[in-house]
Amino acid sequence: MTRRKRKVAWIVLTAAGAVLTALALNRFRRGVDRNTIQRRFWNPVYDRLATWYDAVDWLTFNTTHRLRLRALGHLSPPGSRVLEIGFGSGKLHAQLAGQYQMAGLDLAPGMQRLTQRRLAAHSLTSDLRTGSVYAIPWPDASFDAVLSTFAFSAFPDADAAMDEMIRVVKPGGKVIIVDAGESKGGNLMARWLANLWELLGDYMRDEVPLMEARGLQVKREEYGPWNCIHVVVGTRPSLG
Repeated sequence: MTRRKRKVAWIVLTAAGAVLTALALNRFRRGVDRNTIQRRFWNPVYDRLATWYDAVDWLTFNTTHRLRLRALGHLSPPGSRVLEIGFGSGKLHAQLAGQYQMAGLDLAPGMQRLTQRRLAAHSLTSDLRTGSVYAIPWPDASFDAVLSTFAFSAFPDADAAMDEMIRVVKPGGKVIIVDAGESKGGNLMARWLANLWELLGDYMRDEVPLMEARGLQVKREEYGPWNCIHVVVGTRPSLG
């Protein structure tokens, strides 16, 4: 299957699943704010369906994982300390653990167990913890890079999440976010997908202003089908 066909298949399957889920959630969400939906529906689903995540990626020809890989070119040199926020099933985490001193934080205990098994199967190690992005359990300036792929849009309080991610990155280090959203070029399909993801409870946002307001040097790159994916890299100023 060609790359173009794989991308189209990923969008079609993702959109179809999203539409069906939106219809199922329609009655549940009436009169209910998105924070409540996230806490009462998506968080438990995310935890309990941990073992299905790789199967979903397989059905979409591993397109989601390949889209995550764009972040790798922005990471610090091999051997540096990297924290992944929202490591999910651990596919990317295990790939990085062979090159970096890895740590990971995820809300779901199920995801931590799955990722730990994946690491152990390849004799890899990482400091994995279960917890909230609003209270990252590491000291200030602990990491050379903080990475989050397709997770930041699930955080209701973007300001609090960004503050914590920047707090634990060293001066001169990077905060790297890969996520979905509208294209700056005004692509109508990207806008439609962003609206659909918001209907499901995600928060489509541009992370650039959040980083710039906190003094980071920022660059943004769009890619993927219809430029509906972006990577935003914020570099914390060095001391002196």
